[in-house]
Amino acid sequence: MAIDTFTWPTQIQGGMQGELSYTARTAAFGDGYEQIAGDGIHPETQSWPITMIGRRAEMLKVLTFMRGHFIRSFIWTSPIGEVGLYRVVTDSVKATPLSSNVLTINATFKQAYAP
Repeated sequence: MAIDTFTWPTQIQGGMQGELSYTARTAAFGDGYEQIAGDGIHPETQSWPITMIGRRAEMLKVLTFMRGHFIRSFIWTSPIGEVGLYRVVTDSVKATPLSSNVLTINATFKQAYAP
């Protein structure tokens, strides 16, 4: 089964902020020495809030794509230019009609490591 690619352009507006988090294990010793190691084989994750505004017909296609990718991952290029696997964060999708023909979609994409 092929992995889908999110091909719609997302808007990068001032103040858009992705979150890069890193999980690590630390062991501290009495003499001030500390050992730090990444937790697991993928200790870093990224998440990105996205916003899209467009014609209703096109935005409904985007919503259909998002509904199919809460569990299944997809390929996406983040705003910093890194291509990776992502999933749509459950309960993050919001659709706001601006008129009878224009729709805004907000969601969060979180990095994934398996299809």
